[in-house]
Amino acid sequence: MQARFNGSLWLGGLVILLSIISYVGVGFTLGTQIARRIEDVNALVAAFGVPLLMLGGAFVPMSFLPDSLKQMAKYNPVYYMNEALTRVSAAGDGIEVIAPYLYFLTGFALLMVVTSGLAYRQMLTLERRL
Repeated sequence: MQARFNGSLWLGGLVILLSIISYVGVGFTLGTQIARRIEDVNALVAAFGVPLLMLGGAFVPMSFLPDSLKQMAKYNPVYYMNEALTRVSAAGDGIEVIAPYLYFLTGFALLMVVTSGLAYRQMLTLERRL
């Protein structure tokens, strides 16, 4: 296939790392609100993750989505990951071009670390009472 990564590897790795934290954080935070036991959270991470991938343009290009879904995608970390990673890997863009995407991913990842930590603590407390 002769595919090439045209941009900075460390920048691509940073985008992937922030995306993983964001993606898992959303699933974990939402999963702890629905799950009854800690063991059930893993399945819910995937249940929330697949729609995020679909809405973020991971499987279908964003141009195929209706305008209403495109507007919803602006709040999806997978959308920002796709945009940033495409610009880094295909176009070879640098940090100055993808800075808005990195700002969103960094802020979202930090928010998810805090909220998922609090949600997990709440779930542990609730489970100890049972």
